[in-house]
Amino acid sequence: MNISLIITVLKALIKGKLGIGTLTGLERFLLSQFTIPDRIPTMLVATNIEPYEIDENYNYVITTSSADANLELFEKVRERFQADTILVPVWMGLLTVGAAEQGTVFKIEERRVPYPVEYPIQNKDDLAKMKVPEAATGYIKMYFELNKEAQRRYPDTLIFPVFDGPWDLAMLLRGDHHLPMDFRLYKDYVETDDPERKEKIRQIGDPDIYPAIMEYTTELAIRHVELAKEHDLDLMGASLVDQYATKPILSLDDFITYVLPYIEIVWNAHDKKLGIGYMYTSPDDIEKAMENETLRRGIGIAGLTNYIFPQTPEGITIPEYDRRMLDLAKRLKGTYNYLIHGKFIRDATYQEIVDLVMRLCSTAIEMRARMSVGMVSIPPGTDLNKIDLVLKSIEKYGRY
Repeated sequence: MNISLIITVLKALIKGKLGIGTLTGLERFLLSQFTIPDRIPTMLVATNIEPYEIDENYNYVITTSSADANLELFEKVRERFQADTILVPVWMGLLTVGAAEQGTVFKIEERRVPYPVEYPIQNKDDLAKMKVPEAATGYIKMYFELNKEAQRRYPDTLIFPVFDGPWDLAMLLRGDHHLPMDFRLYKDYVETDDPERKEKIRQIGDPDIYPAIMEYTTELAIRHVELAKEHDLDLMGASLVDQYATKPILSLDDFITYVLPYIEIVWNAHDKKLGIGYMYTSPDDIEKAMENETLRRGIGIAGLTNYIFPQTPEGITIPEYDRRMLDLAKRLKGTYNYLIHGKFIRDATYQEIVDLVMRLCSTAIEMRARMSVGMVSIPPGTDLNKIDLVLKSIEKYGRY
């Protein structure tokens, strides 16, 4: 674990407890994970801004072939924006999770995040030929090296790798058309006692391929974390993400029954120190999920978030959820990580942005609830000065 970050946490707790000194951005963000800081902290995921919007000399062809280009861009974002914490120094999309090294073919274009176009698992014979890697190679090696260098250069920044979990790896190796069907066949097969129905299911497809794929990707996920450790990466804050295992692809019940057991194997293999990156679609789902001990303990830094909650036509998370989530955060002794979506930032007037920030901050302050505010998926063509406006507005209105 990064000793400097541990010291930062201790300094933040002392400053917050005694009310002495001025908190740095990182101290404020870390303190907000434990108690009420001086004001609501701000977060910016650097890679949520397109590389060519930061500097027209950069694009995804360059960032997927040059480690230095990513570090240069990250430094430009750090210089340009004054968020309390700026995360993720790697503009490579899903090339970072190890699927390409297993045979998934990605299309790389200048102005679009790399996306998969061919998948290596077409049948069980293909799966039988696949092997868990002995060493990191290709893009995942570049990803590890980038994070390690960023951790070295920016010890005052929370930089951590994100790993794809068993389901998301399966989606990238099998394809988003086939894997959900594999799952459905398997679920229907194991949940019926009718021999005739079982036979009909086998006539449609092989119900055994789903667990076979998931067993393999579970081994693969375990190995990816091991490889990160072998590269001496600090894993403080690291998460195991299965963002595609949520609605409308899977219900929460299906996730808990048919996906979470595989995640738990990875989680247990690494001493339960990884966050579990599952995306909840409503406060109701979070309430229900927190009844599960694994999900409650593994919720991670960004677990209480509105990332894929329903939105108004303007692109704002349904306002009725604000108090519910802040109340839930208080009961769980956590932090509500509110994300302002890029569509709203792009389309809103300056005053509409200020009004949203004022509403959010006043509610959190009134309730004495912990909240951070971040911004996600800034669309091309967005006036980047609006990011500054969000940050300055929170600085003005977000003091507890």
